[in-house]
Amino acid sequence: VPAGNVFSRVAIAGVPRAGKTTLAATLGHAVFHTDDLIGGVWSDISIAAQNWFNFPAPWVVEGVVIPRALRKWLRANAGNSDRPCDKVVWLDTPRVPLTPKQRAMATSCRKVMREIAPELRRRGVEVVGLV
Repeated sequence: VPAGNVFSRVAIAGVPRAGKTTLAATLGHAVFHTDDLIGGVWSDISIAAQNWFNFPAPWVVEGVVIPRALRKWLRANAGNSDRPCDKVVWLDTPRVPLTPKQRAMATSCRKVMREIAPELRRRGVEVVGLV
């Protein structure tokens, strides 16, 4: 995603330690980091992050919780065709070795992302990097 892109609402999701925060910092928009929410229960964190998709653009949201937050947003908006964001960038390659807990988290995030990608695309969200 080049700086100065035409996308004003970008979600960066991916496995732990894949460079989500680094990429977000290059896009020139306000950035909301799910790591800032850590300390609570996964469900509460994804609910808080889900609300970011309703903030006025431009913004970037990033973190390992983003797939779950997107899934919650899609479920909450099932009766309409709104988009939670313009683009989702999926980063699947960790830059450092992962702990067993991080590997489990990566597997779970991939599963959720693959589950919601068809609905995101149907709503007109560009999803890149997901195989």
